[in-house]
Amino acid sequence: MMVEKQGVGNMPAGVAFVGVLTLLNAVATMVLGGLLLWASGDAEVLGEVDLTADDAQIFGWSALVVGAITLLVGIGLFRGSRFARFLVITLMVIRIGLDVFALLAIDGYPWIQGAISIAWAALIIIMLTTSRASAFFHQR
Repeated sequence: MMVEKQGVGNMPAGVAFVGVLTLLNAVATMVLGGLLLWASGDAEVLGEVDLTADDAQIFGWSALVVGAITLLVGIGLFRGSRFARFLVITLMVIRIGLDVFALLAIDGYPWIQGAISIAWAALIIIMLTTSRASAFFHQR
């Protein structure tokens, strides 16, 4: 069976799109972590955001670790890692479940925010489970 080429090399465009989003999220998370670590030494900045230096350091280091893991998952998607694909799909299913829970259990939770979040997560799942995406991950 011949796989139609599209996207980056033989990578389907949907997989490339999710991979780029994952890398952008990783970079943004690591930048946030770095900014929090930098701000942890500035009492004036911390006072404006109502955060202690210890909390800023904990959040900063946590963001750097999560960002690094996210970066590895993004790289894994580009390399055709089935485990990276599994992680992203699993996280999107959890995200949908949490959004549904929030919509049902939290008074005043903005339904449009929940609906957009659910739709976005579903779109990512669809992009990673098309027949072309499946062929891409199974050929590796």
